[in-house]
Amino acid sequence: MRRRSPRLAGATLLAAALLACARPAQVEAAPEAGAAAADPAAAALAEGTAAWPDRGQPARLAAALDAFRRAAKVRPGDPALELPLARAEAFRALAAGGAGSAAGATMAGGATSAGGAWPEARAAHEASARAAERALASLAPAFGKALQAGQSPADAAALVPAAGAEALYWLALGHMGVAQATGHAAVLAVKDQVLPLMARAAGLDEAVDEGGPLRALGAWSAMLPVAAGGGVAAARARFARAAERFPDEPWRRVLEARTLAVLLQDRAAFESLLGEALATEPGAHGARAPEAALARREAQALLDKKASLF
Repeated sequence: MRRRSPRLAGATLLAAALLACARPAQVEAAPEAGAAAADPAAAALAEGTAAWPDRGQPARLAAALDAFRRAAKVRPGDPALELPLARAEAFRALAAGGAGSAAGATMAGGATSAGGAWPEARAAHEASARAAERALASLAPAFGKALQAGQSPADAAALVPAAGAEALYWLALGHMGVAQATGHAAVLAVKDQVLPLMARAAGLDEAVDEGGPLRALGAWSAMLPVAAGGGVAAARARFARAAERFPDEPWRRVLEARTLAVLLQDRAAFESLLGEALATEPGAHGARAPEAALARREAQALLDKKASLF
């Protein structure tokens, strides 16, 4: 299979967002409770929702993904069906190691390189972004029209209302995840499209994914130079805000260690942040226990390769 150039990949991602967001979604009205059993979308959604709490188990995650995909296929563009799919695909990327560790380490001064690694994570990020695009077409049709008309991503994102915050978050996260799994040049190719989208998502709702927009902006700022929209000061500010609002979220510690601490070659902060993440008991995080378990796994993996990062 021919590999697209990183810059072409970035342009293709933006074109996909334009096409998906510009198309009006055909969203049917939610069924009445008594008719839910006769509605295949509602039945599939219920099936996926039942499997979702056990997503830390590969078989249950696969079951949830299959059900959410079937639900979204029945009524494409329905945010009530597309957003669970976007979340599930993003979790699949996270479980596959697709949180950007290799790309982040490379740009923060480490020795690893994303290259063509993580095919499953890249595919999952792309699927998450596509589901978010379809949801956003319904939640904020003006967004896609503005992009299509040539407005900047920042101006287009300003048209997304609060109801579209989560879709905008998964859209930006998915596109950057694909770029990170491709390499440094791909990240530079998409940064101008995704940074304004994530900034808008943070401005609309910092609480999405338990501070996800703040974590992402902190990590991306640490990965990018000041001239490219990043820098140490921006990274510190985003991570500090995430710590203030969501002090118990372990993924903030993992991302801060992996990007900012490595960038600054601050071994003490690196070890402290990851030690705190490892001390987290997943069960204490309730519904987010699977995410907390993955954070602990990633924290240990980073500590195991500390010698190559410092």
